[in-house]
Amino acid sequence: MKGSERLLRRKRIMKRREFLAIYEKGKKVYSRNLVLYGMANNLQSHRLGVTVSRKIGKAVVRNRIKRRFREIFRRNKTEDTPYMDLVVNARKSVTQLEFASLRDEFLGAVSRLGKSLRTAG
Repeated sequence: MKGSERLLRRKRIMKRREFLAIYEKGKKVYSRNLVLYGMANNLQSHRLGVTVSRKIGKAVVRNRIKRRFREIFRRNKTEDTPYMDLVVNARKSVTQLEFASLRDEFLGAVSRLGKSLRTAG
């Protein structure tokens, strides 16, 4: 029997103070459909937090977007970048994207963020 494929709790950012610390101290990467914030962490893994504004849609739409980002994060381990905390702020246009386009945009932003963290640190 296959184990659970959910994103583990220790790999998620869930506390407001953690989000605020990343917004304040971290680096920022802009993309057409999302804004990605990141900050190096001292853990042995990456962590993800996702925020989706109510302006984007009702709860069903917002939750679908969050599930998509978590799935992309969980399935695409980026071991070539330093371990970091990531916060994704989705823009309204993200609702029109297909999964593959969203994945490519997110991974491109993570790669750019990883490069900027490597050069800064």
